[in-house]
Amino acid sequence: MKHFLTLLAFLLLLAAPAWAQRVDQAAGLAPAASAYQDRIAAVVNDNVISTSDIEARMRLAFLSSGLPDTLEVRRHILPQILRGLVDEQLQSQEAKRLDISVSKEEIDKALQHIAEDNHIPGGDMRGYLQSKHASPAALEQQIRAGLMWNKVIQRELRPRVDVGDDEIEAAIARIRANAGKHEFLVSEIFLSVDNAKDEDQVKQVAENLVMQIKKGANFGAVARQFSQSTGAASGGDIGWIQQGQLAAELDKALLNMQAGEVVGPLRSPNGYHILALREKRTISLGSDPKDITLDLQQLFRPLANKGEQAAAAAESQQLRSTITDCAKLPRQLASNFPAWHAQETKGVNLTQAPAWLSDKVRDVPVGKGVDALASDKGLLVVYVCARHVPAATDSKLDREAIAAGIGTEKLELQARRLQRDLRRAAYIDLRLGSGS
Repeated sequence: MKHFLTLLAFLLLLAAPAWAQRVDQAAGLAPAASAYQDRIAAVVNDNVISTSDIEARMRLAFLSSGLPDTLEVRRHILPQILRGLVDEQLQSQEAKRLDISVSKEEIDKALQHIAEDNHIPGGDMRGYLQSKHASPAALEQQIRAGLMWNKVIQRELRPRVDVGDDEIEAAIARIRANAGKHEFLVSEIFLSVDNAKDEDQVKQVAENLVMQIKKGANFGAVARQFSQSTGAASGGDIGWIQQGQLAAELDKALLNMQAGEVVGPLRSPNGYHILALREKRTISLGSDPKDITLDLQQLFRPLANKGEQAAAAAESQQLRSTITDCAKLPRQLASNFPAWHAQETKGVNLTQAPAWLSDKVRDVPVGKGVDALASDKGLLVVYVCARHVPAATDSKLDREAIAAGIGTEKLELQARRLQRDLRRAAYIDLRLGSGS
């Protein structure tokens, strides 16, 4: 049976414009003088982007994100501002080709929603922007492009998204295998690299955004203005993430992060990511963590003297990379690592185990071993061989929510592909570089 997704909540997020919720932070911001004379900055098929368009969008970005309006910051964010305007032109052109439009009532409703979210006095978003020397027309253009693109995704891409029972069962199996481990509430800023020649420029923009966030710029506001993921509309929120759901580079970073920390930029196959960890919790599937137990293999290598420790540590790394199946562990130890001795321990409850052990094995995948632990007597490597979760906890899993999550990932991937294809097929003449 195939599950046909409505993904209403996801689509509502897409419909929200890329606007920050903390514009009040910039109440004292003085408008900067325009860095450009008004001229053509880019040609996108039959449409033109002017330098005044860029200036208007920059003022919105500074007002909403809290980034300082300096020449240095302008120079760094110019490429991303220009790219965003180009992408909006492509999205709007595709919508018009499909005879998709947005009404004035829809734009007014979005502006009212923004005003309410930002507690604008009187709910007059246009008046507020004018009082801060920002352009209401620029925000309306941004809203219009976002709403039109959302309709393109809903009409053209959403019907192609379906999730099979096999995918849901695989996700449930992964969730059960991760029970007792940590999951992470994450926000993300994503900047794509579609062409190798853009690598250095995109990385520089990402590094500058990280620097400004660490200086106090609001993460969610920056995400709304600059992120190219579908989570941008919700301030970069991508929800609760379990180990193994993101690219390996991002997964590794999350495991070492603390709540409230921001890291990046991190390179993945698709581009650069900036991650903010908001919260960390233990996956329990609705049951008490004490119901989850682990089967472990403890591998010990005695040391005759301290001089053997470096060689033994190198051997432990080789052991962990070679042995990834507990069933084969005794035979492989005997054949390749005879100095190591194994002891099996079943039914270990992490809530009752010593902290040094529970902290080490909590997030380790089944079949993997932890970094060697050293003592005066030798080295210890602990393998997680099984993770047992009571079957009754499966009833706590929401299959529809799991299906929606898988569908959201698929829809985002298709949206990225469509955007990339539009860019590759378009005539784009960029006349304003980052050094202008």
